[in-house]
Amino acid sequence: MEKNERRSLKYIRLAAFLAGQPAEIEYIRMSIPEIEEVVGESLPANARLPSWWRNDERKMHSRAWLTAGWKVSQIGGDAEVEFVRAQQ
Repeated sequence: MEKNERRSLKYIRLAAFLAGQPAEIEYIRMSIPEIEEVVGESLPANARLPSWWRNDERKMHSRAWLTAGWKVSQIGGDAEVEFVRAQQ
């Protein structure tokens, strides 16, 4: 498996996790270690920077949550990411 395929697979796991949330769940707050558990490996070091979590469809990792119908609404100082359902 090529490096890009492996990289995209981990973000597909995040998309599947978010897409599988019950409809009544409007937001999810997760720590970086919790996200890494979902994707099955470590996130890149720059995932600790707020800029990595921008809702930018040009970035493979951002497309995962955007395609699943979620957006990142805020990044906590204690390495927590809050995902909210995108408005339909």
